[in-house]
Amino acid sequence: MKFGPVVVGQIVVGLLSACLIAPSIATTLKLAPELDLLVVDGKKMSGSLLKGADSLELDGGQHQILFKIAKTVRSGSRDQVMYTSSPLIVAFDTKNIALVAFKLPRLDTDRDGAKFDKNMDYQLVDQTGKALPMRSDRLHIAGLSVGANFEKAMAEYNGANNKAAVPAFASIVPTPTAGVPPVMVMSAAGKPVAQKTVTLRGENVSEQMLQYWFQQADKDTQKRFLEWAGKNTSH
Repeated sequence: MKFGPVVVGQIVVGLLSACLIAPSIATTLKLAPELDLLVVDGKKMSGSLLKGADSLELDGGQHQILFKIAKTVRSGSRDQVMYTSSPLIVAFDTKNIALVAFKLPRLDTDRDGAKFDKNMDYQLVDQTGKALPMRSDRLHIAGLSVGANFEKAMAEYNGANNKAAVPAFASIVPTPTAGVPPVMVMSAAGKPVAQKTVTLRGENVSEQMLQYWFQQADKDTQKRFLEWAGKNTSH
């Protein structure tokens, strides 16, 4: 089938217009058990939403994630401890990127955890394993981060001239959370607050891990968990 010059020109213009108005491709963010997403693009992430998920779909474009790493590691020859990093911030662009995954260093011992706390030596990689450009920082919070209003903290962080700030997310109104203590965001020069360490020994490992994650959850999640536990307790 042949087309005249005018028709061909119309087809080319139509194809170009379609390309220009087509939305950016979606990006799959691969999740891992040790990753605890706290805030994505200025919005608090619900633990129940991510339960059992191995990936999260993102629009193509600018993104910012506040996350922690929580993993059981060795301490000495026999003990196990729950390593928890300070809240970390990463800003990146997923335009024309089909998949993004965190590439973490080895985290097998408490020494590995201490090294990671100092260096923050992780990467974001695409589907080919190529490292993506990113800006990273840590969120310094006065006191332990359990129960902190991370939405509010990130709005304040993004409203200042910080290393990994995304000003577009500074105007997002935090979700009101009753009973949550105020969060003070310190400058990047501030020292990270040491996280609470939970030692896991012998037959009580599962129980202590449950206690740890229960303490990490917000009040509503704790209430739902207790209701679920009551209904599912064996008699």
